[in-house]
Amino acid sequence: MRVVPFDFEAAARWAADLLTLPLSEDAAQLARDTVACAGLTVPALPAQAEPLPLTTWLDLESAALQAQVRAALVRPHPAGLDPLAGMVVPGCAFAACRDNDLSLAAALLELLLHWRSPHAVDVADFLAFQQRADGACGYLNPLRPAPFARHEAALRFHLPATHAVTRALAAYELSEVARVHA
Repeated sequence: MRVVPFDFEAAARWAADLLTLPLSEDAAQLARDTVACAGLTVPALPAQAEPLPLTTWLDLESAALQAQVRAALVRPHPAGLDPLAGMVVPGCAFAACRDNDLSLAAALLELLLHWRSPHAVDVADFLAFQQRADGACGYLNPLRPAPFARHEAALRFHLPATHAVTRALAAYELSEVARVHA
């Protein structure tokens, strides 16, 4: 059972407020998708990578690992998971949490849910804890310089993070509802 609450309405309000600003089409679409996910709608994402063996996942950079996660999500739930999956995927998720890679941690949470892993709750709590008072997600480390100007943080950091976290936590909520009603 999750301990940390997530305010889907606040995330939706924050993303909807962004839509009142002049945004690129990509940013506007991400904000619209965030509002939809906050309403507990989780559309399928297309896989754009050929699946690699789990043993190679530990050597992948964040974007390549996220592509592998997306590829794994479109495959049916395996009847018998490789025992290595029970270590590699949660390990990658906790490492992504530690590295504040919220988009990757959120994608891995979706995979943990897909595989019905008991570790999903820990990753979900970490992601829910990333929600700020305004509804956005993600905290920048003030001790490290950001790779973008401070005024770009909302679109370059918080919007992708809020979308990923809201999407993953909506998937978590929907999986809990399905589990309770099963």
